[in-house]
Amino acid sequence: MRTNFGKYYVPPTLEKLIDFQKEIGGWEAFNKGLNFFLSLDNFRYFNTPSDVIVFGNIGVDGIHFGFLTDYGSADHLEAAPIVCVSPMEFDSPTKIVAGSLREFLRVNLADQELFYNWFQSEEDYIAAKRRWAEETASSPYRPSEAEEKARQDIIRRLKEVIPMPEIDNPYRYVQEIGLQRQNRITVQTRDGLGIIARLEEGEKHEPFPVDKDTDPDLARLRDFLEIAPKVSKLALFRDVQQNYILRDYEQLCSMVTEEMNRMGLADEAARIW
Repeated sequence: MRTNFGKYYVPPTLEKLIDFQKEIGGWEAFNKGLNFFLSLDNFRYFNTPSDVIVFGNIGVDGIHFGFLTDYGSADHLEAAPIVCVSPMEFDSPTKIVAGSLREFLRVNLADQELFYNWFQSEEDYIAAKRRWAEETASSPYRPSEAEEKARQDIIRRLKEVIPMPEIDNPYRYVQEIGLQRQNRITVQTRDGLGIIARLEEGEKHEPFPVDKDTDPDLARLRDFLEIAPKVSKLALFRDVQQNYILRDYEQLCSMVTEEMNRMGLADEAARIW
């Protein structure tokens, strides 16, 4: 758990969730009520960004949720943005889905599918919800009345334990959160998260070419790491994780983690899978 959280304390809302799981009888009841499992011990895939602190997963396709710290620049996790990582979506695995854990919980109770599905428009989203509802109604595996009542009891109790903000339109909320993130980005990255740190006066972003179909030029990378601005190095770290499985590139992994440690990013270096 310490590797996962690094310098950060477990935020109050997550502490309440941990206590809530115990109150309602454990992980199985928690999952039935909230549709995800708590995961606090560094549940990660190779393309989980190293500055994401994971707190949950849905138990299917490796999909998991975490706090985005922006390379340790978040003051605390209670107000850190929440990302969803869908590791099997290799081209676009990571998505900002909420501005905080409490906002995440509100949308999660309304429509978790917004976190790991992509829709062309709100109309497509509404049509998909209608189709899913019809499929559920006709499924022999749909929850019984007793199971649905038990779930609603859990949700009702959760709302008593953790006050959550009202979000009238979850689809528009998730879209707006994504747009707000894009407006903060200084340098774009392949995973879509980007870098929000600012260039220092006189600095210019120096992109380093990363191509998943080409082995990295390690000599060129070494020179880059000697002179590139911090923002450019952070962008490189994101792009490398997006494009390479670092366990298959031992020297590349060593170069990246060594540079992270030199930059004071020991937590992020320790989280690289």
